Amino acid sequence: MTIEEALKVAREIGTWIHGQTDNSEVRNERRTIMAASAMQHVLDIADAIVVLIGENLQGVALTLARPLHEGYTQSVWLLTCATEEQLDKYSKGICPKLQTLVKQIGDDPETGGAFIKGMTEKNISDFNNLTHGGMAHTSRRSSEVGIEQNYGEEEIFALLKARNQYCMLTAFFLLTIMEKKNSLLELEKKRSEWESALLMSRPCCKR
Repeated sequence: MTIEEALKVAREIGTWIHGQTDNSEVRNERRTIMAASAMQHVLDIADAIVVLIGENLQGVALTLARPLHEGYTQSVWLLTCATEEQLDKYSKGICPKLQTLVKQIGDDPETGGAFIKGMTEKNISDFNNLTHGGMAHTSRRSSEVGIEQNYGEEEIFALLKARNQYCMLTAFFLLTIMEKKNSLLELEKKRSEWESALLMSRPCCKR
């Protein structure tokens, strides 16, 4: 598969999810509204990654891996385990640090916690380096012919797979709180259709 073919699948995933979730109603309660809003932002970050790679801005796309992960983690925390006091603080712009969120969410595969914990432990150092620049990008911007973008294709494929996985997981939570049972059934079929474009072929969360 080429990068362009991978981008085509990523766009298909994004288009389907937006078609199922955009302009949809959720329960009029603070927790649900906060979580759904955070999840919609996660989908926007995911869309931006595809746009940037399509414009050959691979380094900038990689800087969004950390916001994608942290945004998803925050949204799951808001929906599943934030206390009312924490929701009060969050509404004022105060959010616990990532490690605190991960600890509170836990590592149960059925809640999605195992995926969040695994991605954090395996990738957070790289996510930080890519977001803050420095040698993570400097070392990838030179080649035998001069100073130019020189990111490996395997990195871009990995980013797109991760992006697609976060999209599918976010869609699962959004469709659940939107109570769209038929769309959830279709999501499972789509998971099989797009299996090769995802990090994981099976769902890692249930509600």
